[in-house]
Amino acid sequence: MPKSKGKKSNTNFDDDAALEEALQEAGASRKQVDELVKAGEAAMQLNDWKQALEFFTAAIGLDPNTALVYARRSQAFLSSGHSTQALADATMGANLQHKSNEEGADCLFQLGNCLFRSGQVKDARQQYEKGLKLQAKHPGCLQGFDESEMALQKSSTGELPPPVAGADDVEAQTLKTLPAPEEVLGKGFEVVHLLVGSFEKPLTFLLSTTLAQEAIITPHACAMLGEKIEGRTVNLNGVRFEGSGKELGDFKDCEVTGFLQAKIAQKALKATLHGMLGLKFLERFDLDLDRVRQHQRFKSAGAAAKAAAAGGINGIRVGSVHLRGVKLAGGLSGLVVQVPHRTKGLVPLLGLVDTSSMFSTLNWAAAKELEIADGPSCASLENSHKVVGAGKEGPVEMPVVPLKVHLCGCTEEIGCRMAAGYTKEELETGGHGRGWKLDVEGKDFKPSVPFGRINAAIGDAIQFELLVEPAFGNFTGGAILIGQDILSQAPRLTLGFKDKQVWLDPPGRIVDAAPLA
Repeated sequence: MPKSKGKKSNTNFDDDAALEEALQEAGASRKQVDELVKAGEAAMQLNDWKQALEFFTAAIGLDPNTALVYARRSQAFLSSGHSTQALADATMGANLQHKSNEEGADCLFQLGNCLFRSGQVKDARQQYEKGLKLQAKHPGCLQGFDESEMALQKSSTGELPPPVAGADDVEAQTLKTLPAPEEVLGKGFEVVHLLVGSFEKPLTFLLSTTLAQEAIITPHACAMLGEKIEGRTVNLNGVRFEGSGKELGDFKDCEVTGFLQAKIAQKALKATLHGMLGLKFLERFDLDLDRVRQHQRFKSAGAAAKAAAAGGINGIRVGSVHLRGVKLAGGLSGLVVQVPHRTKGLVPLLGLVDTSSMFSTLNWAAAKELEIADGPSCASLENSHKVVGAGKEGPVEMPVVPLKVHLCGCTEEIGCRMAAGYTKEELETGGHGRGWKLDVEGKDFKPSVPFGRINAAIGDAIQFELLVEPAFGNFTGGAILIGQDILSQAPRLTLGFKDKQVWLDPPGRIVDAAPLA
């Protein structure tokens, strides 16, 4: 008997209903997996690795065939110091079927990271190369491939080729960074070697973006040069770059003094610092640091902006992301820094760029705003690790906390906002020093570049005393000293001191600092 037209059998009806129910269940499960992954990523931003691992593990329990979830859990394992589990998850993520070329590149990138961290550099390079075949401009695979190439080249030849000076380079030299030992908080300093007068040996100077003077020099270095100290200052005549011999002129009235970084370098880094070069020296140049190729270049002031506008001059480029800087009193360079918060989202702070600080430091106002601690006597900090830093009253013990940061630009210039309560008369006479904050209300902070977790100190470091506006007094808001632990994560970093601008290549391979045991 033929079937009636337009009428389904009970069997077909049951099959359709079962299929619809299965699709709804799959959709609900997929939505739940996506929510768990987002929750895990948010927990990672807050350094809560235990909770992140729980979210990713739950997501894998619901769907054990999604490659990217294994890659994310691998990242959480690696960041929390569990390298064996990280490699196992990364391998699983790389071998599963990928939903897109982008997902495949992400998974191969994570496997490359695990291999690179474990010293398997050749295998890491192979994974990065596979990732680039799927997504040619994947930032992590690009950085990882370059880093592994340089590491392999250095292991075979013992050194990397020296830089070739470009048309806009005043000086091009091998990057000179004093490495920090594992037991020391933070990262090492950038230095430059200078020749002074007829003295044959080069002197080592630390580059500092928070020193107002052109240069300071240690008493020991003065004795080496045979300089007579008069009124605690000396003139350094005939200063020039080592190597090229390019002349820098005379440095007048250089203060003769010891400084904390020289003591740290001598004790912890087994290196001698003879002096420090400050803002008056640096404002002559743009400084371009390529950490992958181990090059540092001094360009003429403003050259970086021209190169960025032109897309590169003679093949010499600057970092791919431009961050508009904050112009601070005394010629200091600032940036907006965003810190993830569990309920407030990304909290903006004033970042003071300090190339002479090995580690970054939050002031107590920032610690309170981020709900880390109300003050130095807060009970939550009793069992935290401590580090000695320089405060306005001398050396001070500072607690250390894990911190994630984003360095930010802004579509418009950012200035200062006066503290509330000024009268018209006070404003007309320049204010009475009640303080100021960063004018962040209504601002759109883009781009916002994430960096790996650091172990940041908390305390009123002496550098924060520099944040004084003549009319309105001290800075009263949340601030962070941006030290080498953050700056050194950028594969390429270009600082335009005259214009207070920053260009950088974002960290494609984000590495979180190991948790302090």
